[in-house]
Amino acid sequence: MDLLIGLDVGTSAVKGVLISAEGERIARAKRATPFVYPQPSFIEVEPEAHYLSVCDLIQELASKAPAGSRVRALAMAAASGNTLLLDKNDRPLTNIINWMDERGGSFDIPGFDRQHLHRVVGWPWKGNPMSFGHLYWLKKNRPEICQKTARYCMNSDWLLYRLSGMWGMDYSTATTFYLQDQVNRRWHKPILEFLNIPETAVSDLMPSGAALGPLTDQGARDTGLTRDTLVVLGAFDHPCAARGTGFLDPGDLLLSCGTSWVGFYPIEDRDLALSQGLLIDPFLTPEGPWGVMFALTEIGNLIDWYIDNLITKQDEGSTDKYTIFSESSAAVPAGAHGFYINPYIDSKHIPETELDLYALHSRAEIARAVMEGPALRMRRNIEKLAKVGIKADRIAMVGGPAESHIWPRIVAEVTGLELKLINGQTAGAVGAAILAALGAGLFDNVRQAFEAMGGSGTVINPAEEAVNKYNMIYEGYLERYEND
Repeated sequence: MDLLIGLDVGTSAVKGVLISAEGERIARAKRATPFVYPQPSFIEVEPEAHYLSVCDLIQELASKAPAGSRVRALAMAAASGNTLLLDKNDRPLTNIINWMDERGGSFDIPGFDRQHLHRVVGWPWKGNPMSFGHLYWLKKNRPEICQKTARYCMNSDWLLYRLSGMWGMDYSTATTFYLQDQVNRRWHKPILEFLNIPETAVSDLMPSGAALGPLTDQGARDTGLTRDTLVVLGAFDHPCAARGTGFLDPGDLLLSCGTSWVGFYPIEDRDLALSQGLLIDPFLTPEGPWGVMFALTEIGNLIDWYIDNLITKQDEGSTDKYTIFSESSAAVPAGAHGFYINPYIDSKHIPETELDLYALHSRAEIARAVMEGPALRMRRNIEKLAKVGIKADRIAMVGGPAESHIWPRIVAEVTGLELKLINGQTAGAVGAAILAALGAGLFDNVRQAFEAMGGSGTVINPAEEAVNKYNMIYEGYLERYEND
């Protein structure tokens, strides 16, 4: 039996699946990613601990392989934009700087036009664009480290190098590095020159699904896999999850719910995405569509804040907090008795004290409002994009919230769209396993691989009565949103 390992190297955790080429789910595993906070606004991860944690997860998955089977390849989805500098011996000079790190603040690049940069790299300039922001800050504030640097990378290509001994980065992941000419699929020399980065100091660019090479002897020992297991290039996490749900065509909308909630659309017209200031991924180009994204950034952290501080705080040590969250939300009707959170939920709207809400609302009302807030905000973005021709005919919802018994139905009823549940928290890892299968030559293309490995899932069709009720709630939400 041919087996594949798919990893989803997320922001707060690494998830993995062991899956056969015929789609049998054999094992899944997860490891938390601990952060280091050396200064205010600094968010880092210790590199060696990160590598060992990933290897430990792979070992757990490999140990579940049935007798007589063979792990042919592994690949990873990655929440990218995490920066690492190495010396001439490929030893880390820094911790991994997480994409949420804000040490650089907001800035403009002298001599670079924001719109032109968006067209070149595919991601709009937001003032501190992840890896570029980290590199710019290091250039200005830690020049002694930059002088010793022989390799500029992200945690994803560094992990692949540790396993295979080869440096490579797929075009999707490279987009988040902010140094790539996305259309021409090469490093953008003006940006490299501005940062004083020689092209020999960054990874070779290749397509998602390209085989990087077999495990090294050390990589095999560290993972418990055989030396002939292939390491294959994956993709940014949301495009990987789209592959893991089979949402590959215009009209599809993937709602990926993690640290950030991201809406991902396959789209034919890159210029249309540019006109709307959207994040662009190479996705299935040149044979298929681009992928475009909008994000409710770090909203997952805020949701967890509400759960921990307002919804389940008095239940420490009892039932799983997410079960309490779902059951509480289900105890009140749509609209949470007219309660909104500010009236929408995002990273700038945390109440000053928990008494601000507890004095006026029940736990169940707060839980319902926390579930409905992101769904209402998502609908607003969906309708805005539909007006310019980026339409959604159906939604796939993945990530932790997709495994709630009530939250996906709320999303379906708020948006009025058919909603598919498939692969839950493992969609990104399944998408990575599909790319691993392509790199191993087991399938000819993503669609063929998904047909064999993706699974079927379930579909939620929103009830007309519930949709009508949420239409009225949404009108009230818009009035309060516009005045916020």
